[in-house]
Amino acid sequence: MDQLKFNQSISQLIKARYSCRTYQTRPISNADLSSLEEFISTCRIGPLGTQSRFKIVAAKEGDNQSLKGLGTYGFIKNPTGFIIGACRDNPGALEDFGYLMEAILLRATDLGLGSCWLGGTFTKIRFSREMELQEGEFIPAVVSIGYPADEPFWLEKTIRSRARADHRLDWEDLFFYQAYGIPLKPAEAGKFQEPLEMVRLAPSASNKQPWRIVKKGKAWYFFLRRTANYPNPVFDFLINIADLQRVDLGIAMSHFELSALERNISGNWIQENPNIPQSDSLTEYTATWQIIS
Repeated sequence: MDQLKFNQSISQLIKARYSCRTYQTRPISNADLSSLEEFISTCRIGPLGTQSRFKIVAAKEGDNQSLKGLGTYGFIKNPTGFIIGACRDNPGALEDFGYLMEAILLRATDLGLGSCWLGGTFTKIRFSREMELQEGEFIPAVVSIGYPADEPFWLEKTIRSRARADHRLDWEDLFFYQAYGIPLKPAEAGKFQEPLEMVRLAPSASNKQPWRIVKKGKAWYFFLRRTANYPNPVFDFLINIADLQRVDLGIAMSHFELSALERNISGNWIQENPNIPQSDSLTEYTATWQIIS
């Protein structure tokens, strides 16, 4: 990902971005739409080698009805645009989707736009028609965008409170040295302390933070630590929900690599046998980021 396309630092953008569910009614400016579309045109292939496709659908000046058919079950107020993404059901596709979409959202934050991931609370048929899905494609998630309102509406406050949106797990629960059970302390992370902290601050569905990272030699091994009995049965009526925890893992990968690149730390993604015993049956290996000497 080309770091020069961001005007602010990645750390600033990650800390500034939050799940914005209440927007101003004014449309997104043509200049901001153009900048975001230009950035999206560079987001096609993820780090695991699969392809995603993204499209912005935005209201125009004087046309507040143009997004009427794109419903979000009342969880979002006054959205003036959506970013729709599609991919195919291939190994690594959901992680790549999450990686690329999160980079797009950081660019949106860079432009002063608010955003909110919508993994299940959107009308799939309407968005699929808007996206003109190709054979074999599906939409794992969409994102609402717009200029944030000064005050959130009551439902937004309730959702953030119930999800404990501002709570994050401690380092000792997420990052390990050589093997599970040996916590990696911030002071021991060296130049990777900030990239790991940006992973810790990453958003995730229901704020479950399903990523674990083990440092071994010059490599960082990324694992998916699934949440038992997730998603909650209350959402059973929302059929065909994507495996959002894999998308979350991609978001964490995006934060890590973009933060590392910002510090002139180069690396690449590979998939190999980590030879690191998983902590339990809920944990599975995903990918390795290794430093380029």
